[in-house]
Amino acid sequence: MKKYTILLAILLMTGLSSAFINWDNWNSWDSWDVSQDGDVAVIGMEGQITPSSTGFGADTITPEQVNDLNDDAIEQGADAIIYEWNSGGGSVVASKEVKDAIESTEVPTVCRFRDVAASGAYLASLGCDSIVSDSASMTGSIGVTGSYLEFSDLMEEYGVSYVNVTAGEHKETGSPFQEATEEDMEILEDLVDDVHKEFLTAVDEGRNMSDEELEEVETGRIMLGSEAEELNMVDEIGGQDRAVEEAENLTEMNLETFRVETYQPFNFLDLLLMDTGFNQFFQEFHLTSRLG
Repeated sequence: MKKYTILLAILLMTGLSSAFINWDNWNSWDSWDVSQDGDVAVIGMEGQITPSSTGFGADTITPEQVNDLNDDAIEQGADAIIYEWNSGGGSVVASKEVKDAIESTEVPTVCRFRDVAASGAYLASLGCDSIVSDSASMTGSIGVTGSYLEFSDLMEEYGVSYVNVTAGEHKETGSPFQEATEEDMEILEDLVDDVHKEFLTAVDEGRNMSDEELEEVETGRIMLGSEAEELNMVDEIGGQDRAVEEAENLTEMNLETFRVETYQPFNFLDLLLMDTGFNQFFQEFHLTSRLG
């Protein structure tokens, strides 16, 4: 009889306690501390985006480097990756390939804009799950430039002749050794316009922009992060802490940061060029044909 009395008391107490339980909260993860600890890799994206390293000591971002850094981050146990951008863009195809490398990463990704993340760097950032920009970061520049040096007047001044034997009416379009015709310029402008349209399509699809927002960015002008947020080009305004918070939201983890670095080999040629103006000249010359 005593056993039945005890059992009845337990059942009554259980029934009373259930009346005070909010089962909505019981089933909500927010009411329980179930967060796991994890790690987020921070990868610096510094310099010009190029198909391959220039070999002249300049900071570059290449698709191969990004793939290698992603692999290193995963091997070190990264649950998410933050890409810290400081780049004005670069090669059209290389920018698209860097975007693909980020997009194919098997963990959540956040792109953080530091001083500048414009043109090809912005295109590549569309591969991230979330974009965080400082309010003063320079971004945008959704445009394309195509340029080359032309020496025909200089050759004429020094009596240098250019002998050209080609098959194909427009094979020599863009040659630095002869002046471009109006038809040549139309061909080159059409090429640049087509790449620009492809760039805008990628931005539109990646950010789901309205027609009004797209009209604001298609001019190719540069803008600050604060305006980019208003135009739906970035998700959040902030620095590294905000980027980490975004990564935590994506992973539902408490994340600790660690850096994954790439080191370009330093050779004897770098030493010779370090204190000369040639290195800067090379970078400026290389920038004459780029996405930006």
